[in-house]
Amino acid sequence: FNMGGLAGFPFGGAVSFGAMAAHIPDGGSCAVVYGPHVGVDHDGSIGTVERRGRANGGACCGSAVAASGYVSGVFNGGAKGAIPDDALDAQQAMVGESLLPYAERLEKADDKMRELPFALYDAQSDLMKEIISKSAGGVAGDGKIAVLGGIQINTPPGFSDYYLPLSFDLYDNKGNLVEDLFPKTVQRAFPKVLDVFPGALTNAELVNKVTRTIEDLGFASDKTLVATSLCCDEVNRPLETDLSEVYNTNFNMGGLAGFPFGGAVSFGAMAAHIPDGGSCAVVYGPHVGVDHDGSIGTVERRGRKVGGACCGSAV
Repeated sequence: FNMGGLAGFPFGGAVSFGAMAAHIPDGGSCAVVYGPHVGVDHDGSIGTVERRGRANGGACCGSAVAASGYVSGVFNGGAKGAIPDDALDAQQAMVGESLLPYAERLEKADDKMRELPFALYDAQSDLMKEIISKSAGGVAGDGKIAVLGGIQINTPPGFSDYYLPLSFDLYDNKGNLVEDLFPKTVQRAFPKVLDVFPGALTNAELVNKVTRTIEDLGFASDKTLVATSLCCDEVNRPLETDLSEVYNTNFNMGGLAGFPFGGAVSFGAMAAHIPDGGSCAVVYGPHVGVDHDGSIGTVERRGRKVGGACCGSAV
């Protein structure tokens, strides 16, 4: 059932959701998938893609690119357009209007075409939440609503498209959020890191790669104990949490700056905790921050106007 319109906005709104809900099989539920799309062409350019039968491709998403141009004009002093009374350009006008709150964010982005789909996703998420809040009651009985939001990534002909999941929520038919289904190991990449540390992996990529690699060597998740030697700094706990999602728990051998100061004694203690017939995986190393400006050795911190050294002990 198609609720979408230009740029992926669910312009069918509450009415289309209600119509869809009336089609759900008796005793069933619905799954909603939404999001903008963006093209990546053969050269790696973002916001464009080759198209079948055309010597030259074009903007992708065309509606989004046009809206970003409008928003940039308004942000830089141009006139703001009115929402038309007729249907001819109403959707495109609403795409531009919905994107206006993100004008400064887009203007300051290192790569506007890369940031654009994320801004669109945020705008569409707000609208989708309004639709669910107003229309969830149309789902009968004990039916639930699973809502997956993200970004479609279109590629040249002959290649697979991709989907970047950014949220996955479960609602009841009163519009209440029941559960966050989003895997905790899925994270948004920070492009500046790759500029200064080529080859770096996100936590999610690392956990996935490690898991697959050692599984091939006979490391079963229920028979493997993970030990980490990471700095005491709280910013390092997410990696331990992500590893624990797969391997149940974590044995901490680390100290300041990530040195394994627990030494041989802590390794021996950890080894005594390995499940019968199992093995251990040890993850160690120092850490370093990269802030929003790309500065190395510092990072923003929750609740603080000014971040600070990262790693403080190392600095």
